[in-house]
Amino acid sequence: MKNSNRRNLLKGLSLGAGAVALSPFVRRLDAAENQEPPKRFVFVVKSSGLQGEYLNPEGLEHRGDKLVDSTLAERSLPESLKPLAPFQDQLTIIQGLSGKMTRLGHSAHYGALGGYKASPHTPPLAATIDGYLSETFPSVFNHVGFKMGEGSQGVTFPAISAKGKGQQLPFQQNPVAAFENLFGSILEGGDLKKKYTRTGNVLDAMSSDIRKLQQNLPSTEQEKLGHYLSGFEALRDRRVKLVSMQKTLKEHAPELDDKYTSRFKTQHLEAHFDMAASALVTGLTNVITIHADGLDSVYSGIGIGNNVHAIGHGAGYATLSAQDCRNAIRQFHVELISGLAAKLKAIPEGDGTMLDNTLIVYTSDNAAQHHSVGNDWPMVVVGNLAGRLKSQGRFLAYPQYGRAGHKHTICNWFTTLCHLAGVPQDLFGQPDLALGKPENQSGPLAELLS
Repeated sequence: MKNSNRRNLLKGLSLGAGAVALSPFVRRLDAAENQEPPKRFVFVVKSSGLQGEYLNPEGLEHRGDKLVDSTLAERSLPESLKPLAPFQDQLTIIQGLSGKMTRLGHSAHYGALGGYKASPHTPPLAATIDGYLSETFPSVFNHVGFKMGEGSQGVTFPAISAKGKGQQLPFQQNPVAAFENLFGSILEGGDLKKKYTRTGNVLDAMSSDIRKLQQNLPSTEQEKLGHYLSGFEALRDRRVKLVSMQKTLKEHAPELDDKYTSRFKTQHLEAHFDMAASALVTGLTNVITIHADGLDSVYSGIGIGNNVHAIGHGAGYATLSAQDCRNAIRQFHVELISGLAAKLKAIPEGDGTMLDNTLIVYTSDNAAQHHSVGNDWPMVVVGNLAGRLKSQGRFLAYPQYGRAGHKHTICNWFTTLCHLAGVPQDLFGQPDLALGKPENQSGPLAELLS
């Protein structure tokens, strides 16, 4: 009853477009009254490889001839995954997926989340899985991207995510700028509603002019202008929604503390994870990608003074070996993921918590090695989407690439995510022709579907 009253009150606070604007927050209240909560997806992507040998629980191995399928119950997690011990009953470790259809080397770029050959210097061939899911579960911001880097720019395009052919997705790099973009409306002075309404009227007029111009152009130019028009309309609609969400944003926005202006980029990454949690809790978005670092990133905030590229080539730092550095970076990422999971688990939703309706995927943009060969692409997954992902703590290691039993690729994992999202596909990405016919590589990972 309490949730129902709150929802009715929220509905009563706005009229017209405002009623639609509140839908992300109202959906969460509706979940308490037997309506299905939204599905949420977070992708945390690191560079320089995610070393599979440091992800295996005690007594379990990968790179064998047969499928290894084991519960994680009563298993001791490896050191770098120990921060996820509180979520061990919602943890899935996947080994043995290959990705040789992608560009190999330092990074697969769009291929890491798209399953196809890609370059940072050419437009994406198709949607990546995060971009695809963001269009499936739209919100105020369909997709939010964060990236830790060494540059000072606010928005960057790391060639990792795309919502469709030729449509790369932006990432927020500067945490202060990211906060202003996501939560800046609660910092605005004066009458925000009047200010944003005036802006909306201007955007309406501009949209009208663009439509008139569009009618007098050739079809190819009409399509280009259509993308331009959609940008104006999205900005107008977003501002309407943000006006209606002020109370919710003020309640759940992260604290704008020293992390946001720190000289240590590791603290910037911490700020990105804080904003990710708040963006999910407030309903600003349902899909987030955190590109945790790049080859030029330096983890001086955790005592590592060399950049990721140098470490990948064997350079240590002070008394730390290169492997010590890689272990520390991996554990730092996992600690941040654990913190995000804990925040979501603390928010009641439906018959459980927000974590029950969220999937967090930790992977790399170039498989398991600094110089990728694509043989093995580990995935660490937290959450099971209320049991849709068949796991209550599970270790799955598929047969090694080159062995008779190997047939599963990262594209099968992306297809699995599509099935979990309720938008099943037979194939997401491109097949690995060295593995045989495309039809033999299609479909989800059946072991993970309930």
